[in-house]
Amino acid sequence: MTLVEYVSDWVDEAGLHVEEVGYCITFVRGVQPRAALRGLGIEDADIRTGTWNELTDYADSREPRGHYNATTAFSVGEFAVVVEDRGYRGSLPEWQLALSEGTELINVHEVPVRGCQQLTIVENGAQVACVHGDDLADGPEDRPDGLKAVQTEDEELAARLSLLIRSALRPFEKGDEPPEDFEDGWVDLLQVACDYLGLRPAVRHIEGPLLGAAVSLLPV
Repeated sequence: MTLVEYVSDWVDEAGLHVEEVGYCITFVRGVQPRAALRGLGIEDADIRTGTWNELTDYADSREPRGHYNATTAFSVGEFAVVVEDRGYRGSLPEWQLALSEGTELINVHEVPVRGCQQLTIVENGAQVACVHGDDLADGPEDRPDGLKAVQTEDEELAARLSLLIRSALRPFEKGDEPPEDFEDGWVDLLQVACDYLGLRPAVRHIEGPLLGAAVSLLPV
């Protein structure tokens, strides 16, 4: 079955509006949203229900101001999608181990101030692939310095990710012509993750009340 075209409105202004501030998004197969939040170390007592705006407002109101982020989890198909506004927990190996036990996950971490994304695929606590957006200026094949742009020991997986990376090449400015070369654009690794999993998150998945929490940005 051919997937419909990927649309990023679920993370931009029409949806969660996290593209400008950065995010950590984790897709976990076969896990319910509440269990996914627990897997990030969030206690049941701290989980609340509200719209995304209500969750972000609550996080912004916590003291000390600026030290909490909104985190939510919702279902898309058989996956729990965990979104951390300005967060990072889902990108850390210790939390990936907890979330991926007995299953698989893909995490995409974006830090706008660094201007980069990172994609990680983890199966049952073991990392099987990693892609750094900074390494894709020459495309998904091996870099001029001899290092691999797609870091994995699985050749079939590397080939599959390379194809998806080529499909996710975007212009630096929305509305511009599609770039002909990797140095003239950027790769949306969030699209790569969704294409890899066969998922199409949409605004409709986040329009109603969501499970979420205000999570400390300080190290735990």
